[in-house]
Amino acid sequence: MTTEEQAQIPDDGSKQLTDLILKGDHENAARVAVEIVTKSGSANDVVDTISDAMNIVSDLHEMERYSVGEVEKCENAAEKSLAVVRPMIKLDNRKIKGRVMVSSLVEDPHSFDRTLLLTMLEIGGFTAIDGGTDLSPEQVAGKVKQHKPDILAVPLITETAARRLVNANTLIEDTGGRITIIAYGRGAQSLSGQKFTTVETDSLSAFSKIAEILISKA
Repeated sequence: MTTEEQAQIPDDGSKQLTDLILKGDHENAARVAVEIVTKSGSANDVVDTISDAMNIVSDLHEMERYSVGEVEKCENAAEKSLAVVRPMIKLDNRKIKGRVMVSSLVEDPHSFDRTLLLTMLEIGGFTAIDGGTDLSPEQVAGKVKQHKPDILAVPLITETAARRLVNANTLIEDTGGRITIIAYGRGAQSLSGQKFTTVETDSLSAFSKIAEILISKA
């Protein structure tokens, strides 16, 4: 463990947690996340810190300063940090009408964006359904039929996965299903202009769109 990692958490610890996520240090990132919650009594701000850190990672990757491998290490650190604080998150006691299923597709192995959106929905008082990861279009359609969500949210990294979402929508429509689909992430941009889905840039904007849709129906 480095001297920096051994140092006492400065202020609320958010800078240290961010630095550890940027290093891909999943063990110490998870440890510091728990220490922050223990010290402050609130896990909700930690979720914001984790989200902000991954936005930095995304920017560094876009600038070609982080390789795919480095991004995966950062995502692992963020995922581990989120996992340890989720049980400590204070949820909104209000329940907003409407069900949101969040799933990821085959060709998009990274699950952090899915986990982050699920967490944000839980905090916000929405009924969030974990639709699973690495799904085929047929499996997505089956999950929609099973859970009957009002909204399907899908994080997309690759254009291949985006094409699979198009196929999934066709299967959903073929079975008579009617659902709002929100695609988000850098892979979703290839779907801009498609009538069947709303395209958002990241988890936060996807959450905002979901809130806008469901609250307007309340």
